Amino acid sequence: MNLNALLRSLPEDPRVVVSGNHAVPFHTLKLIDHELERYRLWVLNAPVGLPDRDGVVYETSFVGPGMRNSPRLSYVPSRLSLVPRLFRTTMPPDLVVLNTTRPSNGKVSLGVEVNILPAAVEAARARGAKVVAQVND
Repeated sequence: MNLNALLRSLPEDPRVVVSGNHAVPFHTLKLIDHELERYRLWVLNAPVGLPDRDGVVYETSFVGPGMRNSPRLSYVPSRLSLVPRLFRTTMPPDLVVLNTTRPSNGKVSLGVEVNILPAAVEAARARGAKVVAQVND
């Protein structure tokens, strides 16, 4: 399935979870932002450079400089250890976008920023949501 078809299959106002800190998959996120009129963007400690426009609601438990002071920020106070529970219950991802290495022996690495991504992927897979990898050498 190509990315545009995948994005058309998402529910209205989907929750998109991406890696945060300094590992945001900016290239793929830009493509997503171009196609979706409205979505909720869940990023942990977001750096500067995220899509910043009406229609994009930022969600996080750890506010980074890329979201700080935004009028569209939905702050969810939580310990890091409880974020996986949020993904399984009240804030399930509709799409998870992450960075990976090229496959080696059928496996990939999530690279330098893993954090809550395994929990986001598990929650997405459990409910039939999509996971997209931006492959980086």
